[in-house]
Amino acid sequence: MNIMIVTPYFYPRRGGAENYAYNIAKILSERGHDITIFTSGEVNSEENIAGLDIIRLKPNFRISNTPVRYNIISKISRIIRERNIDIVNAHTPVPFYADMAALASKMSHRPFVLTYHNDPLKFSSYLKLLSVIYSKTLLRLTLKLSSRIITPSPYVYNESSFTEDYHEKMTWIPPAVDIETYSPRDEDSILKKILFVGAMNRGHDHKGVDVLLRAFKQVSETYKDVRLVLVGTGDMVTHYQGMARELEISEIVTFKGSVDEKTLIDIYRDSYALVLPTKTIAEGFGMVLIEANACGKPVIGSRIGGIKYVIKDGETGLLVPPGDPGALADAIMKLLEDEELAKKMGSKGRKMVEKNYTWDKAAKMTERIYREVVFDG
Repeated sequence: MNIMIVTPYFYPRRGGAENYAYNIAKILSERGHDITIFTSGEVNSEENIAGLDIIRLKPNFRISNTPVRYNIISKISRIIRERNIDIVNAHTPVPFYADMAALASKMSHRPFVLTYHNDPLKFSSYLKLLSVIYSKTLLRLTLKLSSRIITPSPYVYNESSFTEDYHEKMTWIPPAVDIETYSPRDEDSILKKILFVGAMNRGHDHKGVDVLLRAFKQVSETYKDVRLVLVGTGDMVTHYQGMARELEISEIVTFKGSVDEKTLIDIYRDSYALVLPTKTIAEGFGMVLIEANACGKPVIGSRIGGIKYVIKDGETGLLVPPGDPGALADAIMKLLEDEELAKKMGSKGRKMVEKNYTWDKAAKMTERIYREVVFDG
């Protein structure tokens, strides 16, 4: 099949949606399909990466993290025509690109599949108003125009109010991990490192870094050989560094910034446990959870959104109430107190990932949906 994948951002940019789109596309290409990626870029360009034809268009402007291009419908329609595209698959949750792809597909009489990663984020001030308007207009139309809807999020599949009217055409295809690359390493660190991996900007303050810092303050009062490592960037990093100073834990908290994948895997392997203290339902899945599990590490996360479906409480990690520093501190200390329990959870997490979260499995499920839409109508 000639497949067109539309996504606002794409590899080498790292993120859950970008990672998902890239890995599915790469395996579909390896399985003999011709893949065209349509995305944004700093400049207009065309390149081929891992067998994928990637077309990048510089946006005319941005609204928050949403790239906007005036003539995107005509651009997508032209590519559909010139490349004889059989099916278009677009990715959310960033607005506009998926919505324009749905309209272009309709105008070009091509089937359209939507990969719906998560519900629209709720912002403050004018962005909140725009989000509400978008959800009630363009998003609703895009969902209606979709022949099928794929979601990587068990929360979206089971609980989302945005997609409940379209559940009959939804399929849950979970994200995955390269289990050969993300693998355990038998090596004990002298210092026990608690790890957080994620964006630290205003659009992602739901990640709960503030909760983690307050919890870690409590942990550090009992355990002197523990450290907190935070990986990620964003306009809130300075704020969180200030919080660490106010809590008098800055000397045992390290902000690593952005790192490449190889370094990230080494950091996972060197950690004692990963924590994802999300405060709202905005976390549709939590890729870092299965990445850490794949490296043989136990995980701690909030009992909310997609996280509660990913962590098997008491088996692969621990679930805690969202926004509760005391409960989070207790969970961290429970693992610190019982190293055998931590190792057992990490081992079970690895086995769970090997069984349920492989890219080959996800790509084959996606391919089956494409074939049903294209050939069975």
